[in-house]
Amino acid sequence: MEPLSTWERGKVSGMVSLPSGQHIFVSVCGPDRVAGQPLIIIVPGVACSVKEWAAVRRLLQPTKRVLAYERPGMGASEESCVPATAANMARDLDALLKVLRFTPPFVLVCHSYGGIIAREFLEHRLKEKSDNNDVVGMVFVDANQEKSIVLWPDPNFEALGKGLDWYTVTGLALRWALTDNEWKAVVDEKSSTKHQRTTEREMEHYIESCEALGTKKQLNRRPPLLHEHPISIIRGHPEIELRKVLTAGVEMGNGSAQQRRQFEEKLDMYPKWNERLQRENLAMSAKSRYRDLKECGHFIHMEKPEAIVEEIEWVLENI
Repeated sequence: MEPLSTWERGKVSGMVSLPSGQHIFVSVCGPDRVAGQPLIIIVPGVACSVKEWAAVRRLLQPTKRVLAYERPGMGASEESCVPATAANMARDLDALLKVLRFTPPFVLVCHSYGGIIAREFLEHRLKEKSDNNDVVGMVFVDANQEKSIVLWPDPNFEALGKGLDWYTVTGLALRWALTDNEWKAVVDEKSSTKHQRTTEREMEHYIESCEALGTKKQLNRRPPLLHEHPISIIRGHPEIELRKVLTAGVEMGNGSAQQRRQFEEKLDMYPKWNERLQRENLAMSAKSRYRDLKECGHFIHMEKPEAIVEEIEWVLENI
């Protein structure tokens, strides 16, 4: 049996060099990994750092081995000149796991646009291996899928949200489960010019990446892509936060009458469409469950991390 990698023992973090020459920041925590035990991998959403996942990692650390990494341009990771498509991000993750000598099985926990990246990672692994036993479970946290571009991005949002402090307006600043130091790390990261450049790079390829994933018809495959490996779908309600942005934006005089009307119309249809898109993700596996967090917005990992941990536990119990 191959000995454990040094990254599979103790709490360890640092910069890792990929074969491309890219330097990526990685952090691994939790009990020493036992051969055959699933490694939990966190895949954040677009323009999001793993710093946002501090509360989830804190809850998992006593009993689960967790890998968190920063994509190029996020956190301490170097910026990259490679197009920031979901497929390229998935290849980076694949290369990272190989450099660290992490062997399957893996459980992917993906939020928002991270759902697109995670599914591109599945596709990449399937090209290398005919079986699908590398990823043995997934947790989709209000995750995007290929059709999500009907909801986001919305050009009216930028006009209505101009000059607003998102966290204050939405009330998330009063509900997060992060410590003061953890929250400060998130805020400092998002205010950096490097982070803002990376956000622009990732958003530049957002629609393109969703459309590219759609051509692979993963949700239509029979048998399902993950066969009977368990998946959990957690649905949030971004419209809760977006309505608060609309109200605050109107009070500030942001946006034209047409932009306000169009954005409100989008919010009226948002719950129905989001539920439909989230439930379509259930087609990824014959063993799945769906959880609707009616009181939560989009950033469930910061607002209700214990719900994500519960779904990870369910997935692990059903592997």
